[in-house]
Amino acid sequence: MKRIVAVLMLAGLAWAAQENKNEPSKTLTVYTQKLFVLKYADPGQVASLLHALGGLNIDRDSQMRALAVTAEPRAMGVIEEAIKQLDTPAAAPKNVELTMYLVMGSDAEASANSAVPKELESVVAQLTSAFPFKSYRQMDLIEVRTRTGERVNVDSAGGLVVTNDNPVGKPVWTEIAIRAIGLAQDGSTVRLDEMRASIHWPDIPPPLSLNASVDVKEGQKVVVGRIGVKQGQALFLVLTAHLVP
Repeated sequence: MKRIVAVLMLAGLAWAAQENKNEPSKTLTVYTQKLFVLKYADPGQVASLLHALGGLNIDRDSQMRALAVTAEPRAMGVIEEAIKQLDTPAAAPKNVELTMYLVMGSDAEASANSAVPKELESVVAQLTSAFPFKSYRQMDLIEVRTRTGERVNVDSAGGLVVTNDNPVGKPVWTEIAIRAIGLAQDGSTVRLDEMRASIHWPDIPPPLSLNASVDVKEGQKVVVGRIGVKQGQALFLVLTAHLVP
């Protein structure tokens, strides 16, 4: 959408420059017509965008993917160039595999079964240097496969937390929503637009939440944020992304 706005702004400036070079005409304005058959872009969307330029009339046929444009001759070249730049194939969507780790830091000493997986050891080393918790453990692991341009909604109840009234453990229910997945210009950085994590922790009525938009270099593990749970406890959302065939 930013590229389309830029195209129209440039078209408008070029049109204005052409008008400034001409003396005000005292004769009847002459119009010319031209038919454009689009290969990729939606005729209705292109017509709506071109109408913003003003001073032209557009008839469209969505079935034939055609636009019939009526405008002054000096403006037709600008319109033709704008349509050429708008009528381009969209980038093919990419498959993206997201892995999200929910890691808990605690002031309690580490137990025998609280060792973090090997793939998280480097992340935990960074967290230990930044936060003075005595132990870290993986609470939950969420994996999802999606495509660029799509929304993501996923939930998990894989985490367990021991409470005074339930030594076996109560489930921690986590919901992840991402408005859209995209790629940066380098083609290897995955963009998560408006990600929201809602974590339903036992005995804490309002869900814990984390909102962020984040860029993740393919294969790298990124700590998205820290969520305070209670005194001496905090959750960290760690994310990694891979492009897959």
